[in-house]
Amino acid sequence: MFDLDNIVDMLIDNSKKLFFPSEWINLDIKFSKIEIFTLLFLDKNKEATMTELVEYINSPMSTATGIIDRLVRNGYIDRGRSETDRRIVVLKLTDAGSELITNFKNLISSYLKMVIDELTEEEQQFLINIVFKIINKLQSQISDTKDDNNKTTIKKINIE
Repeated sequence: MFDLDNIVDMLIDNSKKLFFPSEWINLDIKFSKIEIFTLLFLDKNKEATMTELVEYINSPMSTATGIIDRLVRNGYIDRGRSETDRRIVVLKLTDAGSELITNFKNLISSYLKMVIDELTEEEQQFLINIVFKIINKLQSQISDTKDDNNKTTIKKINIE
């Protein structure tokens, strides 16, 4: 029988090793998770508008502006205007931002490689299949939640 409680306990007991390896200290990781996702989004897209970022991080424009202000002040993002429409704010990673994200991705890759190198070819294929299954389930769950949140409900309130 599948012992989920045991797996959860094991993950909690080892979470420090999994999520806070000593090498991460060298990356100067003093960012919120939303700041990391912002940097990763810009790394993937090369540039983005504030509107695109707001949609991606699912936050109000005021929150996104505060995040971008901090990252610009710390030298990780450049904020400029679109050449075609000066009203549009365009965001790009600076060299320091690109270097930070490259180091972050390299560190994650090195941990994954270390784990994968310990697996047989068959185990590696199982791992890939399981990861895709997990991602698909999470994506479908997120889609279902978004659909539920977009439904308009009307409540009838009785007034005496």
